[in-house]
Amino acid sequence: MKTQRNYPVYREAIAGYALVILAVSGGTAWLTWQMTNPTTQVNNSAVIIASKSAPKNVEEIQPQTYWLKFDNNQIHLVPQPVEVKVGVTSEEALKLAFTHLLTTPKIAELSTTIPSGTKILDVRVTKTGIYVNLSPEFSQGGGSTSMAYRLAQVVYTATSIDPTAKVYVSVAGKPIDTDHPLGGEGLILRQPITRQQFTEDFSIS
Repeated sequence: MKTQRNYPVYREAIAGYALVILAVSGGTAWLTWQMTNPTTQVNNSAVIIASKSAPKNVEEIQPQTYWLKFDNNQIHLVPQPVEVKVGVTSEEALKLAFTHLLTTPKIAELSTTIPSGTKILDVRVTKTGIYVNLSPEFSQGGGSTSMAYRLAQVVYTATSIDPTAKVYVSVAGKPIDTDHPLGGEGLILRQPITRQQFTEDFSIS
């Protein structure tokens, strides 16, 4: 008596396993595609959230101009904020601040010792410091006190964004130093100069 061979049964079993493998493989491939290609579409009750990078915070810069206030025979430096657009660079903000300082009329009880007609020729912010170049009018008129306080207005305005920054001040491209003193009073700066060094050298408040 010959044993009956059930080849059809084996074929059906193999076919069943193949269908299971294909189903699992297809589901895995679909899930992988969905994970690598997120969308914001709503499909029936399933919601898939898109992966979007959060916007970077834009740093707000607040430059200030510095003016003089006379109180009980004393002179004080008084800051005034300057509005700038969000996203501008420090260099752009300082250029705008100096434009305000040199062109704005007297503010209430505040005054300036910077000569009328002084222009800002250039402002550069670098890793080594802040470079400010003023027109020749800056060195005209006034005594030693006037010279000291007009320089204070420039140095403090230049460092209004970063009070610890170093400043290089020039008139018509020439740095104010022993070779090029400021005005007839012969005032010089130890450049680069900081706020702390300026107050020590000129005893201002």
